[in-house]
Amino acid sequence: MGKETKVIRVGFIGAVSKEWMGGLNYFKNLLYAIKSIDNNLQITVFVGKKTDIDIKNMFKKYAIVIEDDIFDRKSIKWFLHKIETKILNRNFLLERLLNKHHIELLSHSSIIDLQICKTINWIPDFQHLHLPEMFSKKEIEQRNKNFLNLIKQSDKIVLSSYDALEDFKTFAPKYTYKASVLQFVSQPDSKYFDLNENDKISLMHKYNLPNIFFYIPNQFWKHKNHMLVFEAVKLLVSEDSDICIVCTGYLNDYRNASYITTITNFIEENKLHNNIRLLGLVDYEDVFKFIKFSKAVINPSLFEGWSSTVEECKSVGKNMILSDLDVHKEQYPEALFFDRFDVQSLKNILKSYSCENCGFSSYDLKERTKNFAQKYIEIVNDVINN
Repeated sequence: MGKETKVIRVGFIGAVSKEWMGGLNYFKNLLYAIKSIDNNLQITVFVGKKTDIDIKNMFKKYAIVIEDDIFDRKSIKWFLHKIETKILNRNFLLERLLNKHHIELLSHSSIIDLQICKTINWIPDFQHLHLPEMFSKKEIEQRNKNFLNLIKQSDKIVLSSYDALEDFKTFAPKYTYKASVLQFVSQPDSKYFDLNENDKISLMHKYNLPNIFFYIPNQFWKHKNHMLVFEAVKLLVSEDSDICIVCTGYLNDYRNASYITTITNFIEENKLHNNIRLLGLVDYEDVFKFIKFSKAVINPSLFEGWSSTVEECKSVGKNMILSDLDVHKEQYPEALFFDRFDVQSLKNILKSYSCENCGFSSYDLKERTKNFAQKYIEIVNDVINN
C-alpha cells in the first residue's frame, strides 16, 4: 500500500465586508480552486458572528465555517484581542481558537506573532514604490513598516505576479527566499454565458445607453488614469466621432478628494455628456452585462497588482484595451496595449478599433483553475514540510 497523505488543516479569516469586493472575490476564487481538485488540505474559514449572512453562506460552499465574536468589531473579545496584541505582542485568544480547531497554518490573514501555527501572507502589490505621489509621507512610512514586518514574521509571502516579485526583490532582498508567485484565476458567473440580445436591450434601456460603447469598470482612484481616456474621447469627438465610454465604480478617491470634480468639470466644459457616462456604483450583475455587451473593456491604469477586471475578462475571452504595464502584458498578452502616458496612442486604437481585429478566444479556464489550486497546495505543503 502507498503511503497515506497527511491532511493539513489550513485556516483563513473571512471576517471581511462587501465593501471590499476585490478581497471577497479573491478568497472565493482561491477556495473554489482548492475544492475543485483532490488534495490534502482541510480548509476552515473563521468569521465573526455578525459577519453578513451572504458572506458566511458563500464560504460554506467551500470550507468549514467557524463563527466567533473575536472577529466582530467592538465586541468584548475583539477589544481584548486588540489590547493583548498591542501590549503583549501576542495572540493568546486567537491562538486558543486556532488550537481548538487544530489549525496548522493560517493563510492570507496578515496576522503574525503566532506561536502555534505557521503563516502564509499575501501582499497584493507595492504601489507606493511606483506612485509615491498618490500617498502621504505617513502612509508610505506605514506601508513600508507593515510590509517589512509581515515579510520578516511570515513563513511565506505570496505575490500575485512576477512583476510584484521584482518589486519584492528590491524592497526586501534578504527575504527573497520567502516569496512565491500565485497568480489568481477568476471564476465567471455562469449566467454570463446565458446573456442574450434581450438582456442587452434591457441594459440599454435601464441606463439610456447607445448600442455601441466601450467599458471601464475601475473605481475612480486617480492612478486608474480615467482622464487619459477622456482626453482621447475629446480628440475623437472633435473629429466627429460618436464614441461612448461607460464608466462604473465608486466616484470618490479618499486621497484626491477633488479628482471627481476635475473629471465632471472636464465633461461639462467639453460637452461630453453623451460620450462619457459616469454611472457610479451599479448592481454587481450589471457589471458582467457591461463586460459582455461592450465593444471592448478598457483598463488605462498607471499601476495594477493582478487586476481582477483583467482576470474576469480573460476568463470569458473578452477583448481588452490595456495600458502598457508589464503586469498587464504578463496577465493578458493577447490584449491591445497603448502608452499609458500618451493620449494619441489610445486615441489611435479607439479610432480604428474593430472587434473583428481581435480574434480572442477564452482561455482554458478549467486548466488555469487547476494550476492555481495546485500551486497554492504546493506552497502550503512546502511551508509545512520545511
